[in-house]
Amino acid sequence: MKLAVLTGEPSGDLIAEAAVRALRERHPVLELRGVGGEGLARAGLESRFRLSEFAVNGVVEVLPHLPRLLLRIEQITRWLLREQPDMVLTVDAPDLTLRIARALRGRGYSGKLVHLVAPTVWAWKPERAGKMAAFLDEVLCLFPFEPPLFEAEGLSAHFVGHPILDRPVPDTERQPDTLLLLPGSRMTEVRPLIPLFRETVARLLPENPHLRCLVPTVETTRSFVTRRMADWPTPIEFLFRPEDKAAAFARSSVALAASGTVALELARAGVAGVITYRLSSATFQAIQRQTALDHFSLINILAQADVMPERLQHDARAELLTADVGRLLRDDTARRQQVEAQCRALATLALSSGQSTAMLVADRLEALLGTAG
Repeated sequence: MKLAVLTGEPSGDLIAEAAVRALRERHPVLELRGVGGEGLARAGLESRFRLSEFAVNGVVEVLPHLPRLLLRIEQITRWLLREQPDMVLTVDAPDLTLRIARALRGRGYSGKLVHLVAPTVWAWKPERAGKMAAFLDEVLCLFPFEPPLFEAEGLSAHFVGHPILDRPVPDTERQPDTLLLLPGSRMTEVRPLIPLFRETVARLLPENPHLRCLVPTVETTRSFVTRRMADWPTPIEFLFRPEDKAAAFARSSVALAASGTVALELARAGVAGVITYRLSSATFQAIQRQTALDHFSLINILAQADVMPERLQHDARAELLTADVGRLLRDDTARRQQVEAQCRALATLALSSGQSTAMLVADRLEALLGTAG
């Protein structure tokens, strides 16, 4: 059985790794090819291109990289048409992976096309669900309210749970005066947030002179982050391995993070988070025009309330972030109450079956390929 896996960012790479490992336990001779990062490499994938080449987002932010991205999309499409895998599994990063899937179907690829991590059609681009039905065989959803949106457009969709709930809850004593910094996995996120994080940390130091910062890094931005944060006015501990990242979440009690999947990771780890994000004005205005959501962070969307403080765009200012983070550092009650609210929101994603997301994904892939049992 030949499986191609395509992902375009670290979070999707980790989800894909778990799914591929589960499938390989059942099919040890699985032939694997595609594009991924360190996670899929651990699962046995030799990536066609480096994951870091695709780590951009935003309407304006992507423009300088567009010629190279379009070239890579064309190269990957041609390569997969030559390889003719039995299935192409695209994971997250829909602006990249679904473009390739659509091109494959349009050029005559007859194998199965499955997308894991449904794009947030419920937040913006609702018309995308109908377009996906024209070329995908199935979409695998991480949120329970998503399948009906795709099924209404004639696309098979299944809720497979959220992999964040498969992670063990850390049982480690929190270290005081330890701040977890998570500036993002894309250069377009990291560039504007690093200076903002630095100013926030500098403002926190007078009241928190023993403050220590933990910074887990990802392959897509590691070199840039370590260079730009090397001369900060407080000790920085950079972390490179996945197990070190898990330990950092367990040690920290407060985090300052870019918006994204990391909000769910913080909730799972019991870390009180403050979320921030900056995009170009054009990109942010486009998002505002196309979404009716009251919240930006995933954990707040699940809670339908401001569980984690959000400081976006014009509110992404050091003085506001300092107030939010400083309150959580000094107020044990506020921190505990926020962690409890985060946990309640996350519990809405729990599966009744008790199976892991990776196992459910493997079940669906087997069913589609006719290889189950």
